[in-house]
Amino acid sequence: MTYCYKLLFILLGLSCIAASALANTPPVASFGFYSSGDSSQTTLVLDATPSHDPDGTITSYQWLYGDGYSGSGVTRTHTFPSVSTYTVTLLVTDDAGASHLTSQTIDLAAPMDTQLPSSDLATPGSAVSSIDIPYDIPIGNRAGERAPAFALLDPTGETIQLADYIGSVVLVEFWSSSCSACQAAMPHLEALREEFADRGFVVITISINRNVEGEWQYLAQNGFTQFVALREVDPVARPTKEAYGITVIPHAFLIDQRGVIFFTGHVNYVHSDMIESLL
Repeated sequence: MTYCYKLLFILLGLSCIAASALANTPPVASFGFYSSGDSSQTTLVLDATPSHDPDGTITSYQWLYGDGYSGSGVTRTHTFPSVSTYTVTLLVTDDAGASHLTSQTIDLAAPMDTQLPSSDLATPGSAVSSIDIPYDIPIGNRAGERAPAFALLDPTGETIQLADYIGSVVLVEFWSSSCSACQAAMPHLEALREEFADRGFVVITISINRNVEGEWQYLAQNGFTQFVALREVDPVARPTKEAYGITVIPHAFLIDQRGVIFFTGHVNYVHSDMIESLL
């Protein structure tokens, strides 16, 4: 009996050690910015050195500049297209896979320092969001799971990633212009996009048709020019379609700001109040 108790205590001790080893505190994303001295006021230095990880090491720094471009690294120098207001987003990931995101609104017309202040990192912008990425939620294609990542091509050949829109509510629509039901659903999709466009809502259409030129023409001719239109990199294997478990089109996924699927099904069942609840 004594031996059994000793064995039990040893096993319990090992379990506690294992649990401690598995526990991970997510990193904290934080950044500042300052002018590089560019006379046009459009070039900034973005510095993520205030970001930290309480129990590990940050291994990835990903930037979204708010002008359609992105970058990576602790410190980045970026030139914006004009003197305007931009929402810059930083996503950091630690060595255990946990992530955290934060955003700031930067007004390039406002005065700012030309070098790094000694007492603080930089002139603060207005905080927009601070989002914990739920890395403990499994990736899948059902509601409540994290949406599978993808990196697909737009009509210009630029690679667009789902991760580019972390922090935004996203509706991903699988479709084809040869599908009459897909065509019938497009006006509803556009109405939703237009209603919430100024609040960061994004509509991504992924064509599963091999004739992508015909797809782009259909969207342009019918006035659906504000969608983020993408196509499969491999039009035969269609790995994104497979990852999302698509068997019938049209098929929509409403994804929240953390990248978690809120709804999956026909886009006609996506209503304004559903999107409103996620913004």
